[in-house]
Amino acid sequence: MSSLMRWLRHLFIVMPTVFTLIAQPLGAATDWLICSILLGLLAVKLSELFPKITVPLLIIELIGFGAVSEQWDGFLFLLPYSTLIAIYSRSTSTAALCFWTIGGLAVQIASLSGRSTELMAAAALLWLMLAAVLIAARQNNDKHLRAELLYERLASQHEELEGARRRLLDYAAQIEQYAQTEERNRIARDIHDDLGHRLIRVKMMAEATLHLFDVDTQRARHTVEQIRDQLQDSMERMRRTVRKLSAPEEDSRVYAIDRLVRESCDMLGIEVAFALHGNPMPLYPSMEYILYRNTQEAVTNAVRHGGATFVEVTLRFGGDEGILLKIANNGEIPSGIIKSGLGLRGMSERAALVGGTVTWQADEQFAIMTWLPALQSASQEWEETERRTI
Repeated sequence: MSSLMRWLRHLFIVMPTVFTLIAQPLGAATDWLICSILLGLLAVKLSELFPKITVPLLIIELIGFGAVSEQWDGFLFLLPYSTLIAIYSRSTSTAALCFWTIGGLAVQIASLSGRSTELMAAAALLWLMLAAVLIAARQNNDKHLRAELLYERLASQHEELEGARRRLLDYAAQIEQYAQTEERNRIARDIHDDLGHRLIRVKMMAEATLHLFDVDTQRARHTVEQIRDQLQDSMERMRRTVRKLSAPEEDSRVYAIDRLVRESCDMLGIEVAFALHGNPMPLYPSMEYILYRNTQEAVTNAVRHGGATFVEVTLRFGGDEGILLKIANNGEIPSGIIKSGLGLRGMSERAALVGGTVTWQADEQFAIMTWLPALQSASQEWEETERRTI
């Protein structure tokens, strides 16, 4: 019950009593009236302290106020209105409120028996008007509570949305940092495995040439020419490596498989074919990154471990069936059980971020397949992963 309703409830008890005592002194009956009013105030206080017995107390209070109104005239017929305020301040059903209103009106009319018809009609009309006002106030309070609840829910959803936005930004930053780290590691491996070995070979050829100058000048000259060619080739490879450190100016697609295929042909000196099937669709940056890195890892492993000279890259868009990336090569097929090294584990972990899988087969050719779910499924999988992380 609000403080306003509580004040009105007490006023409908105290004010009619005071006006009655001022308008018509009751003499010896004054003490009985005051005792009755104090008992009514006690019932009001008990109903506030003990909500479980509110209904019996309200029934006793309504009947008691009706009896006081019937016993003494004056303005005491207003006492039951206090009970009506208490009834409508409680959370009861519409049927119960109607029952209380009709029952209270019957008590009110019974307490006014023997008085003028005009007073009975006015009291009944005032009873119904007060009930209507209380109903309107109750509805307004319910709307206010619902508005507060909706506001709290909206604020909570706004906080969740803001948290999801921050997590998405953090995730994008982590992906970018991971991509930069992977690229630096790959370039470091290229420099170590390719340029490093070439420079060592040039150094050994230069030392051999120093000894050949005194023995075979023509052969020493030929060796120097080979050193020159090796250095020229190494310089070209170094330029390509440096160019890869900067972002492409014309092509904004950083993780494009078709460009990776062209670069692999130039850098690895092998034939790489690329085929696209299905209906291509825009992909999330994280999915483009996964497909690009898995292709890069598979092509590199095919040359390094299998000695492949031909690699076939197939990207298939299957709609609701997801996206399938297959990299097959003509290199040496591994014998026995294939153990997952750092490369295969990295491919599997990247695909698992969006709910995908990495498998391989070793039939006529060795092939690695990366499957990623459809865009909607990948988004749901990422959200579930985020909720589990939280």
